[in-house]
Order: sequence, then structure tokens, then C-alpha cells
Amino acid sequence: MKKVFLLMCLMATTVIASATDVWEGEHAVNWDNTLQIEKGQFTDMKVGDKLVIDFKDATDKVIELHSNGGMLPGTRYEHHIYSDQHSVEVFATPAMLASLKEYGLEVCGDEFTATKIWYGDGKDNIDENTVWSGFFWMDVWSTLEITKNCFAGVDWSKVKAIRFYSEANRTDYVINILTNWEEGGKLGDQSTMTMTNEYAELNVENIDMEAALADVNRLMIQCHKEAGEPFNFTAVVLVKDGATGIANVAKSQEQTANSQYFNLAGQRVAHPAKGLYIVNGKKVIVK
Repeated sequence: MKKVFLLMCLMATTVIASATDVWEGEHAVNWDNTLQIEKGQFTDMKVGDKLVIDFKDATDKVIELHSNGGMLPGTRYEHHIYSDQHSVEVFATPAMLASLKEYGLEVCGDEFTATKIWYGDGKDNIDENTVWSGFFWMDVWSTLEITKNCFAGVDWSKVKAIRFYSEANRTDYVINILTNWEEGGKLGDQSTMTMTNEYAELNVENIDMEAALADVNRLMIQCHKEAGEPFNFTAVVLVKDGATGIANVAKSQEQTANSQYFNLAGQRVAHPAKGLYIVNGKKVIVK
């Protein structure tokens, strides 16, 4: 009876995690030989889904995700690939999803081999005010660069502030919001930024954001951990009419970041294929 009860408990906590294969093979990517994915491959993709590009032979290279002849909205300006990195993942904002469904995806970069593209369950707290969402490690003067077109179509007259969410759980770190590295490249008076354990908030009501972004191609979030531990930045969100539309962002994203897949033998699986896994103590079916 005890075994039957345990089995019933496992069945009750089983979650189905969807994963949709977009493309698989080997494509030698360079700036003259990009990998293009048709828009029809993203028909069933949803806001918040995680889009993953797997690759090999990519140490010290750069990968960029494009759409409609420019950077894919909601992505970093450049993904620099490190020796132990075999994939890049992004989380679909509304602007990113709209571009993928209308124009498709173009994977660009300098001399690496793409092996697979897929998407699946990601974050459930991304809404129309989220312009970037992911996990970026902030350490000693680290800089997250998000593409300018993350803000395409924004009516700045309705935006009061920009919030930069993190998992810092403290306020004793340095953050600079920049449009360029020249003197005067900082946005507004950042000495008055609101700092909480979940986010830093920059008021933009007195900043001409259209002019500030007119002649640049990215917005840079520079951070220095100071004496504390490194941490992840997790989202850039517009604040309209005093509300972001996002609740418990840092907590929810921390749970997502810590989710790891294990097979039934207890072995960690970095890139789960179709099958049954254990995630956060629950049985998860990837299909």
C-alpha cells in the first residue's frame, strides 16, 4: 500500500513540459552564411517560452539573433561564447514573438556550427511591459547590452520609469544605465534611482528617451557587485501608470534559474530530449 501511495503522489505531481524542435542538423554559421528559419516554425510559440540555439566549435566567438534584417527584439546586442558554453537561450517577449511569427529567425555570428534550435516552457511572468528577460551574470563591472529595438514602438509619454530586476536581494551594488561610453552617456540623474532588494528603478519622466536612443544601437546596464556576491540580472521592465504588471519577478525567475533536469537514475541532464525527468522534485514529461 505504501508503494502504491507513493506512486499516486508522483503521478499527481507530474507536469508536462513541452519542447518543440524547430531545426536540427549542422550548419557552419558565419556572417556570410547565416542560418535562416522560416516564420512558420514559430506558429505555436508563446510569450515567455524559452528559445534555445545549440552549437559547437564556438569558443571565443559571437552569436547574434536577427529578424527582419535587424536584431531580434528582446535579445542581447552580442552573445560572447565561452569555452564551456554550448547553447544560447532567450525568453520570448511580446515584441520578440511578434517578429518571429512575422519574419522568422536568422542566426548570425563568426564561425561556429549550429546543431539544433528548439523552444519550450520558460517564464510565466513576462507581459507587454517586459522588454528583455533572461539571466545575465553581474560580477565586477559587468555590462548587459540589450538591443535598441527592444524599445521599438514604445510610447514614452506613458512610461514613468524603467525597472531593472535582479536576484541581488540587496541594494549595496553599483548600477549605471548608459547609451554610450562617452562622457554624458548616462541616462538622466541616476543618483536618485530607487533601489530595492528586487530591482533598481530609473525615473524617465524628465528624460527625452526618443532622443537618447536615436543615434545608438543598444542600452547598456553596467553593474559592479562591490563587496557582495555576484548575481543575475533577470528582466528590464517598463513602468506605466505606477504598475509593471509583473508580480514576484525576482522570486519566480530565481526558481526558474535553479530548475535542473535529472533522469530517473539521478543524473543531471543539461539538454533534455523527449522523455521523463525529475525537476524540482516533480516528474516532468518533455515531449
